[in-house]
Amino acid sequence: MKIFTKELRALFGLSLGHFNIDLYAALLTPLYPLITTKLGISLAYVSSVIALGHLVSSMLQPVFGFISDKLRHRFFMVWGLVLSSIFIPLTIKTNTVRVFMAFLMLGMIGNAFFHPQVSALIKDFNKNNPDLSRVMGIFLGLGTIGYAIGPYLATFLVDNYGQNSLLYLAFLGLFSALFLYFFVPKKSEESPVAKENFFEIMKEILKDKTSVFLTFISTIKSAVSISFGTFVPFLLKESGFSLKAIGLIVTLFFIAGGSATIISSKIEKYFKANGTVVLSFIGILPSILLFLYLINKNNFYLRGLAIICFILSGFFIMLSVGIILVQAQKAIPKYTGVISGVMQGFSWGLGALFLSPLGMVAQNFGIEKVYILMGIVTFFVGIYAYKLNLLKD
Repeated sequence: MKIFTKELRALFGLSLGHFNIDLYAALLTPLYPLITTKLGISLAYVSSVIALGHLVSSMLQPVFGFISDKLRHRFFMVWGLVLSSIFIPLTIKTNTVRVFMAFLMLGMIGNAFFHPQVSALIKDFNKNNPDLSRVMGIFLGLGTIGYAIGPYLATFLVDNYGQNSLLYLAFLGLFSALFLYFFVPKKSEESPVAKENFFEIMKEILKDKTSVFLTFISTIKSAVSISFGTFVPFLLKESGFSLKAIGLIVTLFFIAGGSATIISSKIEKYFKANGTVVLSFIGILPSILLFLYLINKNNFYLRGLAIICFILSGFFIMLSVGIILVQAQKAIPKYTGVISGVMQGFSWGLGALFLSPLGMVAQNFGIEKVYILMGIVTFFVGIYAYKLNLLKD
């Protein structure tokens, strides 16, 4: 009897690739203060550059998902890893804003290549699995844990071995790309949407009430995740934390998020899909208010409790990600690549649009105001999701 089945081999390979590409996506997060100083640009400016990179990358994901839905081979996920593994580490070596933007864009386009195809393949290899939410949770959770490890790994390497040490991380992604190419099977069957039109598919998605609702809440969740991860290094630096401590805190924040994604299917059994999404949204506000209240207290234990509250907010932010994606794939089952691109890419890009104005709010009124604002927004979105009660169990 074969223990390492095609499905398990696919889950392992795709999850390994997801771990690596999301590690690259977060690699620069704690280094943005260093980059702003090196390039001589402001917080508002670097926020706009990051937002533009997210936007270009993410808005392309539904298109890449549409093309990948037509294909059996693994072009997008392999080359997505290659682009991200090379250009994201190279970004730290740039000395001009233009080159910084170009390398960041190429790395993020690699990220956009990767996500729709692998998310569709996870569903393709588990189409008869009644526990798809658990499988998707493992896949997404390992990606989030990779996203979590990236910041601490970056600060550890730069702090101890200099900026050039970041370039060695390219080998992780290149090895993973080779593994995907040789060990992950192609799609199990020919695509039934080979002659479909992209704009007709998008029109069909936008006509579906559930998919529009899921895109909306996914956008809000993306805006919170991006803004919390981007601005916290600046806030912690102001509060006297070291570069290593900042990297560790950002890492623990995203590890909590990854853990939430992995166990979300168990929580869903008790609270159902809609209840878990509601819990995910309303839990952010109290945890972030406690963090802001305690972070500048002149007491070691209170500041430690503040960090725990911030890490807990990461748990709530990511708790519903897997559920939202599975619900979207169930709502639009024929176009898994496109809907995965919408949920993971398009909504992420829309969320990134908030980063530029939030950067100006942070610059003029303080980073604390950004956290309070986003906490209030997510709380009311949670109430809205509860009243709408659209999701199916």
